[in-house]
Amino acid sequence: MKKTLSFIVALIIYVVFFGYVIYKFNARPLAFDDFFYYKTVILKGWLNTILISLLSIFLSLFIGLILYLMEESRFKVLFYMSEIHKTIIFGTPLLVIAIIAYYYIGNAFNVDSKFFVGVITLGFYIAAYVSDIYKGAIESIHQNQWQAAKMFGFTKYQTYRYIIFPQVFKSILPPLAGQFALTIKGSALLSYMSTSEYLHSINKIMTINFRYTEGFIVIIFGYWIITVPLILLVRKLEKAVNYKV
Repeated sequence: MKKTLSFIVALIIYVVFFGYVIYKFNARPLAFDDFFYYKTVILKGWLNTILISLLSIFLSLFIGLILYLMEESRFKVLFYMSEIHKTIIFGTPLLVIAIIAYYYIGNAFNVDSKFFVGVITLGFYIAAYVSDIYKGAIESIHQNQWQAAKMFGFTKYQTYRYIIFPQVFKSILPPLAGQFALTIKGSALLSYMSTSEYLHSINKIMTINFRYTEGFIVIIFGYWIITVPLILLVRKLEKAVNYKV
């Protein structure tokens, strides 16, 4: 009961604060009629955001694993390719990479699909972080399990296939769910390359009706509908993994 009451009080404080800010900034009454009129466009952009994020996160799982294996490879060329890719990603804002990917790399290979370029860009960008998630999960497995696999005559492939990866996939679920939430927010930057995702759809409507305050409110709630359940899921997964450990 005390916890619920504390949550309600905290929520009221935030609602009052942001309500006051909107009231002082917005000289006219809020009106969402135009956004309801364009609900089909908004819904399409919102669904595109989810689709782009899903495809990107699945692509990043594959590329991230390749980057990890390259990093662990005996061939130094592969190792340095992985390190260079991760250094570029960690040191460059996503917005800059998205612009370069579409207007330069996409142009060089005659790729016109903004959706395709958006998925590939996000996939390669997130893969650098996913690679480190793989590395942390694999390195957390006790050395005794590696030695036991070797004692029973398991090959390196069999060790990863039957012992390491089943444990890894369970332990990486919480950070991956969190990464998916970050991917959804990161996909908003694709609007700068005019990808028909959620933010870009709202921006087009705001340039027509000039209802910027209402537009930003719609944007916030649209992202909250996706990300808040994911945040709650991450917390539950973390508790479940920690409980099993």
